[in-house]
Amino acid sequence: MRFSWLLSALILASTLALLQHYALANLLYWYYPWFDTMMHFLGGLALASFGVALLAKRRTLIFLGAMFGIAVGWELFELVINAEREANFVFDTSLDLLMDALGMAVTYFAARLSIWRYA
Repeated sequence: MRFSWLLSALILASTLALLQHYALANLLYWYYPWFDTMMHFLGGLALASFGVALLAKRRTLIFLGAMFGIAVGWELFELVINAEREANFVFDTSLDLLMDALGMAVTYFAARLSIWRYA
């Protein structure tokens, strides 16, 4: 059962990489502001899927906490290097973190309802 989680994580990560490449080549982040939100959600899904596939139940929760900490660190890094693209940078950062966490939470609860149901 864990193999299917690993396979889905690899498919999600590949899709994310292809979308990122296409978006940067075609300026989708600037034409469609919602695209960044979707990418953060997919990133949370992919990252959490890797955690579910590779770690035990309790370690996955710790892993997701650490990955969310890295996401916060990245957003702080963007602030330090003045990567502000929009006037409402604080709202954009909050939405990015919310979507990262939501993607991770969706995956975690899907794992609880499937492979961890009786564990």
